[in-house]
Amino acid sequence: MNLPVANKQRVYFLDNLKAFIILLMVVFHVAMGYTTWDLKWWTVNDVQKHSFFDFFILGTDVYIMPIMFLVAGYFAPIVLLKKGISGFWQGKLKRIVVPWVGGVLFLAPFVAYSTFYSRMDTPPNYFSFWATGFWGPYYQQAQYWFLGVLALFFLLLTIAYQINPAYFKKSNQPATPSLWFFPAFALFTAASFFIANLFFWNDAWVNVKFLFMLQPVRFILHLCYFGLGVYAWKYSWFTPDGYSPRLLPWGLSALIMLFVFLAYRVTFTLMPDVPIVAKVGHALTHATLALTATLALIALFQRFFDSNAYLWRRLAANSYIIFFIHQCVLIPIGCAVQKMQINVWVKYLGVSLVTVLLCFLIAEYVITYLLSFGKQSSNTSTQLPK
Repeated sequence: MNLPVANKQRVYFLDNLKAFIILLMVVFHVAMGYTTWDLKWWTVNDVQKHSFFDFFILGTDVYIMPIMFLVAGYFAPIVLLKKGISGFWQGKLKRIVVPWVGGVLFLAPFVAYSTFYSRMDTPPNYFSFWATGFWGPYYQQAQYWFLGVLALFFLLLTIAYQINPAYFKKSNQPATPSLWFFPAFALFTAASFFIANLFFWNDAWVNVKFLFMLQPVRFILHLCYFGLGVYAWKYSWFTPDGYSPRLLPWGLSALIMLFVFLAYRVTFTLMPDVPIVAKVGHALTHATLALTATLALIALFQRFFDSNAYLWRRLAANSYIIFFIHQCVLIPIGCAVQKMQINVWVKYLGVSLVTVLLCFLIAEYVITYLLSFGKQSSNTSTQLPK
């Protein structure tokens, strides 16, 4: 079978990195239930606790979404130029907007309801909760907030393309970033983080008319990473002729910044009233860790995991479905083991492994099959004599 040109030119290590980040997101969400914090809003809080998970959550939360937005920004112009605005949005409506709306209406309420189900002997009626409480103080979009914000970024990309289509012509000369490019990027994202942090708590979520769920302190930072992905595509980064980050300097920088960020955040930003100077430091350490970790992981995957091997191919193919369903798989498992008095590491690793495996199996052998069956049925119907 002849592969389409787009597949021949696919940057496999970015697909694999995205799949890895989504699996990391799954174990990240498992770890949320094992922190020593009293997270009243989290789905299932386990009776077993360990401070390691506090640090794991604080550090991982910094860079997983910037990587997701950067990868989305890298591939978006390719589709936009290939299919045009109409074809681009036909695909995004089907793959992003409709799943986003469906997830918010039918699955996010289940996630929100689990905070009652996992804590109360007699939780409220689910349908009454969906009709009233969910659309009030308990409204959330679970992980589907990412799809809504991503759709917004795609809209901004389309507007930019209409205003200045010449910019989206891929450069014939791959560009290497200047010495000041990354420091300037880190300072700009830190400034956006700091300014928003003057008005919002650094981890706050804001419900925008039930349409978007945003983290206002990180919104511009996420937009910058989406734009960085577009810029990287334009100048052929991560290709043999373009710029590729080096693993050793970026990896060492990321490890150093991880310890600096964690020490700084625990020392200064978990206090009730954070001084302005401490907020400046928080913004700088957060933005620098996000950048160094992002480029370090890109370098790691480009060097060691630029593979189209079967397992990576299937993980990449199913990563979106895993992202979509993982909370619905995780919550029942978390409830089943919530009160078991066993070793916290055995429990956490067991829940993580079972959740990942079930998500993959459901995605690979159930949902993918049903989706492919639907496509085959549609194709067959269009070929019937009229």
